Amino acid sequence: MSKYLSALLLCGLVSQAALAADTGALTFEGAWVRALPPGQPNTAAYLTVTNTGTEGVTIVGGTADIAGSVEIHTTREVDGYQRMEQLSEVALAPGQSRSFSPGGMHLMLLELRKMPAPGDRVQLCLTLAAGEAVCTNAEVRKSAGSQQSHEHHQH
Repeated sequence: MSKYLSALLLCGLVSQAALAADTGALTFEGAWVRALPPGQPNTAAYLTVTNTGTEGVTIVGGTADIAGSVEIHTTREVDGYQRMEQLSEVALAPGQSRSFSPGGMHLMLLELRKMPAPGDRVQLCLTLAAGEAVCTNAEVRKSAGSQQSHEHHQH
């Protein structure tokens, strides 16, 4: 029975290795979620994602433990006004990093079950085109700090 179990475990590890090779390996840096006044139905999340794998990776969405859904959005200037636009995917080549930041590309956490408070942690997962979810814990805070500012109240 132990030979059977060993063979089964080995097959599982080989399958996981093959999946990782197909999807690449993502790392996260500086993940945070914007705290807004209670009662707001949506908020935004920010982070830097790096593909440390040898294959390209495509992010097609996400999930968060406090939200009904997560969408990828970007900010574009249209006729002199800043407009939010949903993106269907974000591709990362091997070694490439992409920043999800205030005023640019970001994650919208929609249909919040409750607004998180500063100091809370939110589990934030990115969904890859291959079907895999890659997760991190994001700090909740009111702002990006002195480096950036972003007014983002409604979509």
